[in-house]
Amino acid sequence: MKFSVSRDNFFKALQKVINVIPSKSTVDILYNVLITIKNNKLSIIATDLEITQISWTECEAMEEGDITVPGKLLLDIIRELPNVNISFSADSNHKILIKSDHGEYKLSGEDKTEFPSVPLVDSDQQVEIENGLLKTMIEKTIFACSTDHFRPALTGVLCQIMENEYRMVSTDGHRLVKVINKNFSGNGISRDLIIPTKALNFVARNLPDSGNQKIILSENHILFELPDTKIFSRIINEPYPDYDRVIPAEFSKELVIDRAEFISSVKRVSLFSNPITSQVKIVLSQNSMNISAQDIDFGGEANENVPCKYEFENIDIAYNANYLIDILRHIDEEKVKLTVNDADGPALIFPENNENADLNMVMLIMPVRIN
Repeated sequence: MKFSVSRDNFFKALQKVINVIPSKSTVDILYNVLITIKNNKLSIIATDLEITQISWTECEAMEEGDITVPGKLLLDIIRELPNVNISFSADSNHKILIKSDHGEYKLSGEDKTEFPSVPLVDSDQQVEIENGLLKTMIEKTIFACSTDHFRPALTGVLCQIMENEYRMVSTDGHRLVKVINKNFSGNGISRDLIIPTKALNFVARNLPDSGNQKIILSENHILFELPDTKIFSRIINEPYPDYDRVIPAEFSKELVIDRAEFISSVKRVSLFSNPITSQVKIVLSQNSMNISAQDIDFGGEANENVPCKYEFENIDIAYNANYLIDILRHIDEEKVKLTVNDADGPALIFPENNENADLNMVMLIMPVRIN
């Protein structure tokens, strides 16, 4: 195999796939990327067996072929070069020679026979979503996923394809996010699937600002076709909890508060919370919110009063400050609305004006027992 390519094109293509390589694996070949040269196109593939990503760029091919190369070592070599033309060759013993005007570098590759094959996604199940909306939906949901691998369904985002709606839902048992895209056509497809957060992170990172994103579905995989790259992801085939049962249909109390002021106050007061529970107590009274925290072990405590619009009976609630701040950070509007029934039930937090023409968003947080 032999080809030449500009350093910048090579680096951009390699950089797109490099984060798919696992940090730890018992399968050594997964630390490699598969380089394929065909029809003057350089393709680079990386996989961790759950996610596979392909990127490509134009090159000048002298001899077609393929080889697997240690991915991060190759990236380190290419990164340090200026934008010069690079000559890349590999012989029958998988010995690789990389040449540029600055010198030459030798390393060993491996045959592609041990490298996992690209998932087959040959399906007529296809939908399209506007890029900006998809990126927003991903960013608003992945933060609330669980990292507990004993509950695999919760480590991904539930995507629900309906005739006139596309929903994304995430939860870790302490908080829940539901985002609904109403500017959508399901093309006759009705399906629920769970996509790993790692795959959605890669999709959001590669999405262009404009245009539409084509999504192709097979039984066990989903394919995102992006400019100069494709991302294949395994679907998590586990039952997802019935999240609608957790979201109360009606609430007896609601308040409206300035989001930035709410975040700042919780952040300051939580510095005095117990580091294990991160509990902050919220006391709601007529047009006022008192936020307090206490760390009995070290004798520290703090409380602040924040103005809000609230016209119901007094109520005391406690939340994990980190979860509360996370939710508030993922709402873009200046004012947020919080609805609640009692101190033991969940609260819903959403933008004050939640009747967006395209996206409707609801975030739920569970209370903690007041110490």
